[in-house]
Amino acid sequence: MRLLVTSATSFFLAGCASLFGPADGQFYVTGSTPSDSVCTLSVAVVGSKGASRERTVSGNFRESFVVGPSRQGHTIALSCNGSVVSSRTFKYGRNVHIGGELAVGGSAP
Repeated sequence: MRLLVTSATSFFLAGCASLFGPADGQFYVTGSTPSDSVCTLSVAVVGSKGASRERTVSGNFRESFVVGPSRQGHTIALSCNGSVVSSRTFKYGRNVHIGGELAVGGSAP
C-alpha cells in the first residue's frame, strides 16, 4: 500500500511539474551589428523593472543567455550608439528551447 501511495504521489507531482513549463535553460542569440559597431545585446523579462542581462557585441555574434519561463515572455534588444536597432519578443519554451538559437539583426540606426 505504501508503494502505491508513493508511486501515485510521484506520478501526480511529475504531472504538475510539466504544467509550470520548462526549467531555466541556456539558449543562444545570433546576429550581426551594423557596420561592425560595438553594441549592447540585452535580454529581459517583458514588463520587468529588474535589470536585464547584457553583453557587448561587435560584428557577427553568438551569445549565450540563461532564462527561465515567463508568462509575459522576454525581449531581446540590440542597441548601438544609444539607439535600439533591433528587438524581438519571445517565449522561452515556445519560441526557443534549451540549446536553441534566436536571430536578431542590426541595420544602420
